Amino acid sequence: MNLSDIRRRRCSLLPTPCSPLPESGFTLLEILAVLALIGLALAVTAFSLDGGLQRAKLDASGRDIAAALRHTRTRALVEHRAQWFTLDLKARSFESPGRAPQDIPADTTLHVTTAAQDAKKPGIARIRFFPDGSSTGGHIELARSKREVRIDVDWLTGAVAMSEKP
Repeated sequence: MNLSDIRRRRCSLLPTPCSPLPESGFTLLEILAVLALIGLALAVTAFSLDGGLQRAKLDASGRDIAAALRHTRTRALVEHRAQWFTLDLKARSFESPGRAPQDIPADTTLHVTTAAQDAKKPGIARIRFFPDGSSTGGHIELARSKREVRIDVDWLTGAVAMSEKP
């Protein structure tokens, strides 16, 4: 005996007739509401992923510059002579000794503060590292989509530190 047989038997015993079984399924309105919610969820997810991607690109650029600065300091210590980290603001690239220049993404805002004595050409910023590990110091700020990464070079120790602003 299945469910419909049980229902028919129960209905025959009642003094008032039973209503027929409702048809199973969804109405068009329910389907449209679910599709609208799925579309909204996808839009929110895509928007948050894009912000995460922008953040990741900014962080990667900051880490690359910090690594190049540390590499330059290490070269100065190992070779016992001054080494320069060079940042070309017009070409939007940076270079450390013995390595090929690397590009900075075009949509990243760049601000650099370095010692005036190492600025030989307009649009070129340089940070010099000495054989004892010290440096001329300075900082580099990268900004993109309301986020900012700052890379500081301590003049006394030559230490490179990267910090983020939300």
